[in-house]
Amino acid sequence: MKSSLIVLSLLSVSAAAWADGVLKPMHGGVMAEAPSGLRIELAADPAGLAVYLRSHSDKLLASQGVSGDVVLLGAQGKQTAALTPAGDNKLTAALKPQPGAKALVRVTQPGLPVDQVRLSLP
Repeated sequence: MKSSLIVLSLLSVSAAAWADGVLKPMHGGVMAEAPSGLRIELAADPAGLAVYLRSHSDKLLASQGVSGDVVLLGAQGKQTAALTPAGDNKLTAALKPQPGAKALVRVTQPGLPVDQVRLSLP
């Protein structure tokens, strides 16, 4: 009986952990969630690459005062560019998207430690 209760408890905790659902990009990019809960979407943009920020509860986070960079590893080698706020929850980097490249996105919000995610561009 006790082992059944333990299993049921673990299953309910697992279900609660997945209650947020699937990460859904809103700008046609790829998404990941940092350990802090910061959700980062990396998408192609006319200026190069765009990063969109959302909270763990899927609310838009303002880009004002946020800094960071994007590192791309692809056929053209390693390229790095700074992220600059571009209004609302958007930051931009002057890098052209490279299909199949691996990306490391680092974001620093005021007063918080650096968040980073790794993504693969389609």
